[in-house]
Amino acid sequence: MPRQLRQQDIKTVGFHGLEYAQSPLCSRPRLQPDLTKMLLGLIAASALMLQAQTARPAQDDPASRPANYQPSGDYYDWRKTGGPERPWFHKYDQSLVMKIFLAERTDQGRGCQVYLTFEQALDVIERLDRITCGAPKIVYLVGWQYNGHDSKYPAWGEVNPRLKRAQDPTSLASLKWLMREGHRHHTTVSLHVNALDAYEDSPLWQEYLDKDIIAKDKQGAPLKGIVWNGQQSYPLSYAREWETGCAKRRIDALLRMLPELKEAHTIHVDAFHTFPPLPPESQVEGFKGISPFLGYPPERECAAQRKTLRYFRDYGLDVTSEHSSGGRLDPFVGLQPMAWIYEAPAPDIRPSLYCGSQMRAESEIRTDPQQLPGLLDQFCLKAAPEIWANAWREAHAGQSPPAGEWQRIMQANDCCVPLVWHKEPILLAYSRTGYTQRTWELPADQHRFKTVKMTDLTVDRLTPGGTAEVKDGKFSLTLAAGQAVIITLQ
Repeated sequence: MPRQLRQQDIKTVGFHGLEYAQSPLCSRPRLQPDLTKMLLGLIAASALMLQAQTARPAQDDPASRPANYQPSGDYYDWRKTGGPERPWFHKYDQSLVMKIFLAERTDQGRGCQVYLTFEQALDVIERLDRITCGAPKIVYLVGWQYNGHDSKYPAWGEVNPRLKRAQDPTSLASLKWLMREGHRHHTTVSLHVNALDAYEDSPLWQEYLDKDIIAKDKQGAPLKGIVWNGQQSYPLSYAREWETGCAKRRIDALLRMLPELKEAHTIHVDAFHTFPPLPPESQVEGFKGISPFLGYPPERECAAQRKTLRYFRDYGLDVTSEHSSGGRLDPFVGLQPMAWIYEAPAPDIRPSLYCGSQMRAESEIRTDPQQLPGLLDQFCLKAAPEIWANAWREAHAGQSPPAGEWQRIMQANDCCVPLVWHKEPILLAYSRTGYTQRTWELPADQHRFKTVKMTDLTVDRLTPGGTAEVKDGKFSLTLAAGQAVIITLQ
């Protein structure tokens, strides 16, 4: 089915992008001469001030800071405010945060196996948008660089050429195209990177080795990390990378190559460990840092990790990561909004401050990027209810929905959940096993509606599903096993 037709189908059930209201024109009152002269003088002065500000470089541009600039590495005490150090750019607890695995390196890093090109990734994003009913989504691309996943780290300087579209001059142009197109499907597209590992075939290998950024044993030999997908890795010292100016330079170069990241406002830094996994032969008894040669304690490395988080944020990017607590000295509460593997660092942390992913989707996409097996079920019974609950918490001073509200939207493996990201009142009903004539009650503020219009939802299409009468705020549905229905109130 052509993409344009499917998008039109979505709009018929109320899936809309951002809407902008144009302010009405106002008539201007007649000014007195003296007042007019004063205003003209102010306007001229303002123009000169603006011209002077434009002539000098922006003071808030991180790239313009000195090469030896380092952000603060101080601990952030989130308990003082209960919120992040600086506001998050995204509501991660009310979004679907996922990964799409594009490619991986093969043949000791010399080859590449492509699973999805950038163009094919957009098809997946479109399907994801359909089954998630236009929910806000963030997708991190895995394997976007060099020869695929884990290829040539610590370098981030080249987009995988095998992923480009035929009509684009470069793979970088294709990546920028995908990031733009993602917005049409309520999806922010960004990158999955690694700030810890290094490989001997990296363009940065020799420089990082000479500057002692690559961890070394006490004798000065490179410290071996884990062998990932047939290739030996070596951990980096975060602290040494910042001391040499290389951390700033690496981040600056990425944002210079792909300034669209500033519009995405998010990036995923994988394997951001304070205590990197090491084989037994690389472990030094009594030493907890990264590089025995440098002898830096874990507190110093952890402070450098905070510098990385803050520097990305200076550019306007939230940093998500693989873990919240695992392999870390500090969970970075208030500096990192979301973890792929979320281990609650404390019992009283609100999801709006720190959360996991409601629907990762990476393995399902890799298994079958056309049918996305199991994702509709996950979205209906897990992700959509969690987003609803987190929106409830936001509206009720952090309080969780009461049991009665949960019972109204969830009954065993069946749901009828409000899609709270829509301006219009829309519900999503789903059953894993099917049922006949089950009654659902609308939220109290929606009892005025008299009819519900149903649209059958599958990964491939949206089709009309009839109507049902609403009596006293209640209506009945019959669903087959695995059937999802979008419900529009009328």
